[in-house]
Amino acid sequence: MRRRVPRFALVALILIGVVIAILGSRMSRATPHVRDATISALEERFHSQVDLESLQVSIFPRPEVYGAGLNVRFDRQTNRIPMIRVDSFTASAGLWGLLISPVRLRTVHLDGLVVSLQTGLRREPRAAASPAPSGRASRRLLVDEIVARAARLEIMSRDPGKLPRVFEIHDLVMHDLGDTAGSDFRATVTNWKPRGNVTTAGTFGPWRGDEPRQTPIRGKYDFKSADLNTIKGIAGMLTSTGEYNGVLERIQVTGETNTPDFTIDVAGQPVSLNTKFQAVVDGTSGDTWLERVEARLSETLLVARGAVVRAKDVKGRRVSLDVRIDDGRIEDVLRLAVKAAKPIMTGRMRLETTFLLPAGDQDVLDKLELTGAFSLNEARFSNINVQQRINTLSRRGKGEVDDNSPSVVSRLSGRFALRAGVLTFENLTFGVPGAVVQIAGRYDLRREALDFRGHLLTEATLAEMTTGPKALLAHIAQPFFRRPGGGSKIPIVIHGPRSQPAFGLDVKRALGPG
Repeated sequence: MRRRVPRFALVALILIGVVIAILGSRMSRATPHVRDATISALEERFHSQVDLESLQVSIFPRPEVYGAGLNVRFDRQTNRIPMIRVDSFTASAGLWGLLISPVRLRTVHLDGLVVSLQTGLRREPRAAASPAPSGRASRRLLVDEIVARAARLEIMSRDPGKLPRVFEIHDLVMHDLGDTAGSDFRATVTNWKPRGNVTTAGTFGPWRGDEPRQTPIRGKYDFKSADLNTIKGIAGMLTSTGEYNGVLERIQVTGETNTPDFTIDVAGQPVSLNTKFQAVVDGTSGDTWLERVEARLSETLLVARGAVVRAKDVKGRRVSLDVRIDDGRIEDVLRLAVKAAKPIMTGRMRLETTFLLPAGDQDVLDKLELTGAFSLNEARFSNINVQQRINTLSRRGKGEVDDNSPSVVSRLSGRFALRAGVLTFENLTFGVPGAVVQIAGRYDLRREALDFRGHLLTEATLAEMTTGPKALLAHIAQPFFRRPGGGSKIPIVIHGPRSQPAFGLDVKRALGPG
């Protein structure tokens, strides 16, 4: 006896057949449906021309999308390098996410992602209809997550003859692409100068297709073990942390740096350098305007403002700063510039200077330019012989003969300029009790050689500064060295190596007119 098939089973089989037929019909249209949605969404999102060489949808054994040759050209400018290039991509998806609108992709893996940004790139004005509102692409395509294990960011120069600046990006992950509130991201970026890896996380977008430079971005960064040796003339390992917020062409950045072994090659002495800074960065060019930088060298606080901008027709960036020290220590600063086991001088310091470091491949000392003024109080020389001479100068300047006077402190002030590794001084005044030295000259930082000329002004006459038979000769010579108002005015010269400078009478000027 033949068993009858239950009526509900027949109905179920019919329904399954209908569903399979519908799915089959949908599947046959899945590839063009996803392709059209992808291209339309990207064109609306970036307001640009999108080219896609191939795209294929696979339903079994699991829903996936495969694509290759994706190019996004800014403002449909076919003569330019594409703004976004992707060699190939794969995407996972749910079945209904592929068959209905909007298309929803779960995780998209990108291979060969390259983002090329032209510095100063702006969309040409046109009399077209207003652009689609930001976020409209989400009606056609939603992406839960984008992953690019290796990508590249290229900052193109306005000069077609110059190579782009390239940043390698590792482990880029973005979420909720198409969200009108922007996409969360995290990534690691290789920075070339100074060499090191920056890890960062934040929110990017929504993309401003009408004006890409106005696209919002915010987040935090962590820059560890940056090798300053990759910058010619300096050395050390830098660590920096901070936050940023703004739009691509104007990003407000606040942060801190710590370099426990900062070194300038000419001195070769590591010092601890810590900074706090507030800056504005143009993310499309890398130009930086430093609103305030506080740098601490041991006990000395430097405050600076200025800019780090890309130079025209020269490789690198031009650094220009206004630097001020209100109450620092001269020994902290000298450790950076003078090669010595211990500072040649100690004392309180005030300083105002302009700092200019032009772009180019020269050593820092060869291209660094400084212009400014300084003053020192309570200064003492670490070299015993030099300090003893200063003590003797003070004692004799007052007309004293006692050799047991205590060590004196000095006052020093003047104007200076540094160019091509040579430090030039003007109106340099050095004062101790009983005497003042007024000199001008130069100090060669590489040769560590001094060459100064000026006058020694004393309260005492030559006779009062000497004893015995020398006092008689000094009394005869006094008219040549008479100082208006009393005392003596003696022309002097200081020259020779820094370690053993020679102090003496400038005979030519002493016997000459005036």
